[in-house]
Amino acid sequence: MIAANESSTPSLSLRAAKRAKRKQEKKERKRKAVTDYLADASSNSGKRAKAKVENETESDAATLIGGKASRARLARQDDETTVAIYNSEEVVSKEWEQHRPQGGAPILSQVLPKHAKIVEFLESKEEEMRIGGRGVGMKERMVVEVDCHGSMDTDITASYSTKCNDREYIGNELCDFSRLNLRGNFSFGSFSSLSILRESSSLSTILHLDLSRNELWDISSDALKPLSSSLITLDISRNWFESIPQSIGTLKELKQLKMSHNLLNSDATKSLRVETLASMKQLEMIDLRWNQKCGKESLLEQLRSSLGEKVKLNMPVTAPPGTRDRVGETPAVRDAKLLRSQLEPWSTTALTRRLMADFGENLTEDGKSWAGEDVSRGDVMERLLSMYQEEVKDKDSNLCNEDDNGRAVVYVSGVLVEESLRSRVLQALEEFWSTTSLTGERPGIRAKNYMILCSPAMFESGGKKAAKAMYKLKKHQALWDLAYEAVNSVDPSFASQFTAVAVTHNFVGSPHIDKQNIGPFYGFSVGDFAEGTGHLMVECSARVVAAVNTKNRMARVDGRFPHWVGPYDSKSSRYSLIFYRTQGTPEPIGPSVFAVPSTTCARRMEE
Repeated sequence: MIAANESSTPSLSLRAAKRAKRKQEKKERKRKAVTDYLADASSNSGKRAKAKVENETESDAATLIGGKASRARLARQDDETTVAIYNSEEVVSKEWEQHRPQGGAPILSQVLPKHAKIVEFLESKEEEMRIGGRGVGMKERMVVEVDCHGSMDTDITASYSTKCNDREYIGNELCDFSRLNLRGNFSFGSFSSLSILRESSSLSTILHLDLSRNELWDISSDALKPLSSSLITLDISRNWFESIPQSIGTLKELKQLKMSHNLLNSDATKSLRVETLASMKQLEMIDLRWNQKCGKESLLEQLRSSLGEKVKLNMPVTAPPGTRDRVGETPAVRDAKLLRSQLEPWSTTALTRRLMADFGENLTEDGKSWAGEDVSRGDVMERLLSMYQEEVKDKDSNLCNEDDNGRAVVYVSGVLVEESLRSRVLQALEEFWSTTSLTGERPGIRAKNYMILCSPAMFESGGKKAAKAMYKLKKHQALWDLAYEAVNSVDPSFASQFTAVAVTHNFVGSPHIDKQNIGPFYGFSVGDFAEGTGHLMVECSARVVAAVNTKNRMARVDGRFPHWVGPYDSKSSRYSLIFYRTQGTPEPIGPSVFAVPSTTCARRMEE
């Protein structure tokens, strides 16, 4: 028996070794396939060239940046170990002015000169509609105070002295380093640059440290070590933290940790460091509000289980579908004709900014600021919809250039694609979708079929996803090449930049924002749907919507604004190609359309 057992052990080990070897060989084959394909792409005539984004040079004011998360990633890529040093002469960052649309048309001074005429037209139309609905008192938008990230700031005028008078703080025990444009890793050297007493022993008098409203992504242990036995409150809200700093664990007396408005995710171990938090015996409160990926009920239960009842968790759970806060689980199930469906893609902050800036509403009925963090999304949405409804009552509902919600509709046409090319595209798509059925690649939108093809530039990272995307592209190479030919015929520069193309069949409604996009996209549609229907609809500002004609045309639209497909006969066919970018240098937000619109109704144009 013993001999039998001894002889079986090498056999099991041998089988395991063979399995491991086969697995490694398979991985190497996939890696080689990706490498070979990239090499082939670089030597090709350009159809499969790597995405390359050229910097805009037409305006010094236009900084090429993306949203908060995108800017944070770009900054960390430059040097993740950057020490946050205070420079009193440095201009406070205003990058938020272009990082994403904030619920309204862009300010004219913030856009590139080539877009000035478009924005002038849209702004004049918005002003006309605003005065018509609110009166001459609203000729100009209201000014909404914001912090360094572009978020509404209810206490932007708060000063050191006012905080010291707060019952939470006592005299010089407060160290206030908020709003100082600090970017990077906060270290002991940061204290020195801020003219704090340089000897580490002198830091032990600090009980409350406020580092909020900066652009920090980490805190070094050498910065917190002198505070380990004294610090009670740490406020690092409104920064760029993707995880709770590991150094937090050195703060033995910490009672309150404020981390709202950061980039934390739902990974309890890596992002929220639940084991470190559980070891902090004096901890009484953690504020995790406004971290978009920290709103899961399961996460809240996990944290409560690990931290116990003594720790108060300020972490609202994301409102479930069907509540007054948010209607419809996904864009696919929302009625695109309803104003609420068209507004739903906006963040609560953007909706609140619109209510205040575009409609002049500053206070709730009970005298609270709409920008207050205790005001719910449902409250904001209901009030905003009521304001729109008030304006509709005072207008002629039969006006040609207004939709059912009282918003002005302007018209834009894309560039007509050469007839033989669009005929080949139509034939290819009809043949492809007659033999293929793909409905699960983007379940959040409503379409009969939907497929995404990624460019070779997306394969550089390697791995399983890259390998799958590569094989998928090779399988549909002919379709990719034809799509490339279509966009290249209109914009050769963009043809060398786009990183993916969405191939769709009968896309319907589905108002949404493409949050992963780092710039405008091109849309092109073909099929037997009637002319003047199936427009690509996109919001331009609070009261202006553009109907973009993409039938047989290639039109440029910024998908970082809410957009959807207008109605068309459901018995007809509408095929589309959407070319977009998710990698490279983000482009600043400008207008949502890129041709001066017309106010002529579609039906008049047909006549």
